[in-house]
Amino acid sequence: MAFDYNSLKQITNAGIVANTIVNSNIGNNQIVASDIAGGNIIGANIAGSAVTNSVIAGSTITSTQMASGSVNMASSTVSGTLPIAKGGTNLTSVPASSGSASTLMTTDGSTLSYSYGGLISVNVYTGNNTWSRPAGCSRVRVQIVGGGAGGSGHGEAGGAGGYAEGYLDVSGIGSVSITIGGQGGGVNYHNVGGGGGTSSFGPYFSASGGEGARNIGGHSGGRPGIGSGATISVYGGGGTGHSHHGAGSGGNSYFGGANIGVHTNGPHTYDYESHIAPGAGGTGAANNHGRGAYGANGMIVVWNLR
Repeated sequence: MAFDYNSLKQITNAGIVANTIVNSNIGNNQIVASDIAGGNIIGANIAGSAVTNSVIAGSTITSTQMASGSVNMASSTVSGTLPIAKGGTNLTSVPASSGSASTLMTTDGSTLSYSYGGLISVNVYTGNNTWSRPAGCSRVRVQIVGGGAGGSGHGEAGGAGGYAEGYLDVSGIGSVSITIGGQGGGVNYHNVGGGGGTSSFGPYFSASGGEGARNIGGHSGGRPGIGSGATISVYGGGGTGHSHHGAGSGGNSYFGGANIGVHTNGPHTYDYESHIAPGAGGTGAANNHGRGAYGANGMIVVWNLR
């Protein structure tokens, strides 16, 4: 029977007894890419763990040889860390303590650090009260202004309350007592205006009240209060001194100015004493035109942060 010798060179799967061709039967470099039909080597033909680093030539597998989506970065089979300099975290996992919402991650180029961020809520206090730590709150930003002082009856005005602002770690604090400095009373001429009270956030931060008009002299305005214990602790504004015709303005607080000044032919200063910012001093009356205005109560604002 005639046959074609070329057919002897064609070895197919059907003509090979299972497991009869092993590594020892194949000469080094005898099977090259050009001898393998496209798609004939698939996962089912490769024994588990048979392809290792030792059988892969350096740099022979590049991105052009990987199908799109073939490397699953979410899989546990991808291990190791990617350095920060290469756009990674240099971590194998994110610390559990930083897994909450609004956690901030920062880096110095080689290491990572975490800090809590994000506003939970804001409390505004205009009267004595108690602050209670909300769920998830680890620190607070506190703003405090003391009470404003009262004006007198010949233009002398009251000083404003001082101002304090700071951050406090409250992770171990459940509640804090709130004290709001009261307003200083306005008085007629020749009398000393009432001083404003001290506002405080427990034993941590406080701001003293302003001084009443005429306290340090017959024609002087009141001196301001000052903050204490905080990162920012500053004076409020001082009250204006004696004026023959117009009412001297009360000291401005951190949160705004005093009520309007008036002339002897205008309205009374105290008619508008409620139009005043928290902690501001009371404006003095114009030339015996009634009593000076009351100062304003202090205020505390607490920003609850993660």
